[in-house]
Formats: sequence, C-alpha cells, structure tokens
Amino acid sequence: MIYNDQTINLHNFGITNIESDTFIHNHRLIRTIILSSNSLSYLPNHLFKPFSKTLLNLNLQNNQFLSLTNNYFLRHLEQLRTLDLSKNSIKEIYIQDFLGLKHLDTLILRDNKITYLSYATFTYCQKITTLDLSDNKISMMDSNTFYLLKNLKILLLNNNPLGQRSMTNSLMKPLKNLQYLDLENTQLENLPPFLFQTNHRLQSIKLRQNNFQTILNKSSNYSLKRTFCGARSLVEIDLVSTNIRSLDVCTYYQISSLRRLYLMNNPLHCTCDLFYLKYGDIYRLLSNNKNEIDNEQYANIDIYLNRWVSKLELRRHLEKAHERGDFYRFPIELSSFARCTTPKKWHKYEINNITGIYKQCRHRWLAIEHDCQNYCQVQNHKEISLTTIRSISSRFIHCDYSFYSIINFSLLLTWFFYHR
Repeated sequence: MIYNDQTINLHNFGITNIESDTFIHNHRLIRTIILSSNSLSYLPNHLFKPFSKTLLNLNLQNNQFLSLTNNYFLRHLEQLRTLDLSKNSIKEIYIQDFLGLKHLDTLILRDNKITYLSYATFTYCQKITTLDLSDNKISMMDSNTFYLLKNLKILLLNNNPLGQRSMTNSLMKPLKNLQYLDLENTQLENLPPFLFQTNHRLQSIKLRQNNFQTILNKSSNYSLKRTFCGARSLVEIDLVSTNIRSLDVCTYYQISSLRRLYLMNNPLHCTCDLFYLKYGDIYRLLSNNKNEIDNEQYANIDIYLNRWVSKLELRRHLEKAHERGDFYRFPIELSSFARCTTPKKWHKYEINNITGIYKQCRHRWLAIEHDCQNYCQVQNHKEISLTTIRSISSRFIHCDYSFYSIINFSLLLTWFFYHR
C-alpha cells in the first residue's frame, strides 16, 4: 500500500479481493483512493467507512465489476466528489446504485457495457456537473433519465448506438445548465425540432460521425430542421463527417451567439444559404458604408471580408458596429478544409477559397433576412397548436369508444332479456 500525502494508491497491484477490515486502523486524512487496473468485481460493504467524512475521489477504473446492485460500499461516502468506474463490464445501472452520493460532482462510466438507462437513474446524485457515459452500448434511454440533473454541465454520450428514438425533447428538458454535449458516433440520422430550447447555457455540441442525410431542393426535408432553435448560447456546432449536404440556414441565422460551424468531410452543396452564414450580415454592414469597399472588391467580397475581419483594428471596428446594432451577429466561421461537392464548378473547392459569389448571392441574402424572421417562434406556436389538436382528437376518440361500448352493452342486455 502506497501512501502519498492524502492519497492511498493501489494502482495495478493485481488485487482480486480486499478484506472488509483493510482500512479499519487507518488514522490518516485520506482524500483520494486509487484502486484502478486490478481484478476487483466486489468490495465489502463497510470497506470505506473509515473515510466516510473525508474521501473525495475514488478511482475504480479498469476492474471487473459487472454490476453495482449488490455493492453497497458507496453508501458510506457522503462527501465523495469524483467516482471513476470506467473500463469495467457494468451492464446495468439503477437508481439505488448511487444512493447516498449527494455531493457527487463527477461520475465516469465510460467504456462499460451499459445498454439501457432507466427512469431517473441519477436521482440520488443530483449535484453532478459531469457525466461520462461514452463508449457503452446504450441504445435506449427513458425520456426522464436525466430528471433532476439541473446542475449538469458536461454530458458525454459519444460512441453509443443511440439511434433515433433516444434523443427526445423530454430527455433534454431538465438539463437547464448543460454547456457541452457530445453525441459523436451515435447512429443519429436526424434530431427533432426545438431539441435544445430549454438548454439556455449550452455552448458546444459535437455531432460528428453521424449520418444526417438531406434531400436537396426540398426545404421540408432538411436534416436538423429547427433542431437548434432556442439554443441561444450556442457558440460552436461540430458537424464533421455527418454526410450533410445542405443546411437549414434560418435555424443558424437565429442563433446570434454562434461563432464556429465545423463542416469538414461532408458532400456539401455550396449554395448562397451556406455562404450567408459567413458573409451575409457583414455584407449588409459594408453595403451601408460605400466608402469601405469599391466595385472591384465587390467581385471578390469573400476574400475582402476575410481580410477585413482578420485585421485587429478592423475587428474592433466590427465589434463597435455590432454593439450599435448595425448587424445581427458576428460572422460564423466555417471550418477550414470544408469542400464543395456541388455545383460542378466548385467541386472539391474549399469554401474559404471560392470567389465571385457576390453577384450570384446578393438577392438570396436579402431574401434570407425576410424568410428567417421569427422562424423559430412561429414553428413553436404551430407545434404547440398541433400537439393540442392531437390531444383533443385523442380524447374524442376515447369518448367515441366509450359511447359505442355502452351501446353494445345495451344491445346485449336487450337480447338476453328477450330470449329468457
């Protein structure tokens, strides 16, 4: 056993079993216990009782735990802040598994074999700010899995076969303070509208390596249509390698905080909508100030704007213009090396290297501003109305069913008395 200041380090000691009285005579102030890379599948219930008031960090990474159901060793650790159970073989987790961990801040369950998250799984650890569930086999989540996790800031679900049914509005609704969400490689093909409308502090979403296919020239079939509506603090969205072709430009237009949009390794259809995300608002600002640009620079406005925005003194001018309300938001940075697939004339061109788009796009850019006004709010009202109609309809159906049941029962009684 290695003592180091306030730490007990038993990493990679080849331990298969620990007696319940192992730490009973310990009188040190212990904050951290490391039992990683051993062969433990069970720990005695009272093993950590001597540290119930002092232990803050427990590392059980890379052991052989199959379940926490009959392991009650955690229930004495009322001051525990960090619990690392990554790289075990845990298949299921339940509410009672985390009973007593009322001060837990970070829970790491990465690289296990968890397949399902049940109702309010983390009820007894409501203070967690970081939850790592990556690299599991999660294919189903109850819509109230994250119920009461109002303090959660970082949620990692990457490398799970979540599919379409798992990501619902109800699932995300409780996460009022979420700041970072990782959904990389989770077998998603689309996400519902307004998914993040209650996550007002969400700043970064990682969606790379999913399969968000789109059907060109049919606006109703955009992937991620209105998905980000209401996510008013978003700074970056990672859509690298998602097979996305075109974007629902109005959704991104509504996010005034958005700065970076990563689009590398996608079969992009380079339209004026795509270019608007980078140049539209700044173009309007420059157009209103004819002294800033001349006709020659208009032809290569993308190059000019890149230079204009990159210079420090001009950037300051840009920030002042933004404060005055001269334009809606700063330009969105489209990821370097993102290339066009279509149209043919720009095939394999990097977005940042395409020139001469002003004449082609200026009318569309003006139309976008008209089309996108109140884009998110209008749809929200429509969806609420539609939900109400469905609810009312279902009640009528239920009433009709009851009515016909009464009629059938009356007919049965009539037949019975008639044939007595």
